[in-house]
Amino acid sequence: MDRAERRKLLLEGRRDSVFDPEQLRIEGAPRGRLARRIRGHLRRLEPIAMLTPRWSAPQSFLEDLALDLAVGEPEIGCRTVSFRPLMSRSVPEAWNFLLRVLGELGGGEWGTAAMPMVCDRRGFFNAAAMLLDQAQEDAPYPIALLAHGAEHLPVEVLADIAQVWSAYAEQTAHDRRCTLLLAGSVDTPALDVGGSSRIDLSDFGEHEAADSLVMQLGIVDPDMLARAARFSGGVPAIVQALAACAEDGLPTNPADYLRAMGPVADEIRGAVHSALTAPATADRLTMLMDGEAQPEDPDVDPQLLFSGVIRRVRRLGAPHVALRSPAIAAAVT
Repeated sequence: MDRAERRKLLLEGRRDSVFDPEQLRIEGAPRGRLARRIRGHLRRLEPIAMLTPRWSAPQSFLEDLALDLAVGEPEIGCRTVSFRPLMSRSVPEAWNFLLRVLGELGGGEWGTAAMPMVCDRRGFFNAAAMLLDQAQEDAPYPIALLAHGAEHLPVEVLADIAQVWSAYAEQTAHDRRCTLLLAGSVDTPALDVGGSSRIDLSDFGEHEAADSLVMQLGIVDPDMLARAARFSGGVPAIVQALAACAEDGLPTNPADYLRAMGPVADEIRGAVHSALTAPATADRLTMLMDGEAQPEDPDVDPQLLFSGVIRRVRRLGAPHVALRSPAIAAAVT
């Protein structure tokens, strides 16, 4: 078969193929794509550092991820833990909490085994290394520790756990049985452990937001569903708030949306008003209020990214940012 015949056969095959319209929905689901990417890293037992923007609902994301890993192939057992209880706790309390978590990686029931207690950094390093060695030996299958709320750990403790896990990862490079996903809302180098991949937790796409609303509310008028999903901007906490407060159906205008969102709307108003108090962030936020993406400004945008009112978006060329949700523009008035 010469080159022209091969080319003709290829073109005919393309014309005869059928495009699956469901593929558009799959490609328009950024949070779903991210979950698939993370599952790939964890199945290879590669550690992950995940930045969780405000209102991104990391706990529900990690719980869904743990379920997918447990039922998929190869099977990965997951332990999901929040560091929120450590808010304002002392360094020794944080060390001993972490030792409890590490001690329960290898198997058995949560909270049943006796764990070492420490009061200094050297003791923590020694005890943590011992518990990871024990988990490496006893784990009946590969284990992933999915930990979120790292911003509630004392800074030195976060650095300590990164150091401990990096040493474990290096020691078990060829036969590792445990891995770690460490998630937090503060962008700090201490999140990176043992050559971890750095990932930002994305918001829902519009279709994902609509699917989430339907799962929680049942059958919804398509037009009302589309308006609510668009208003949320895909921000998971806004989607959850709309679903939780819409007992009599979804609202139909921005003012009613904000009322239905309850405390989440108050948090958004607080973040917006805080940004408007400084001239630089106020001017930048005003520029982004129309929803159009703008090239990222490294001098101002980090403050707005941390507050949760803007997000990075994918564009050709330089990094861009955009208003995270129409709900944020509505909160200004």
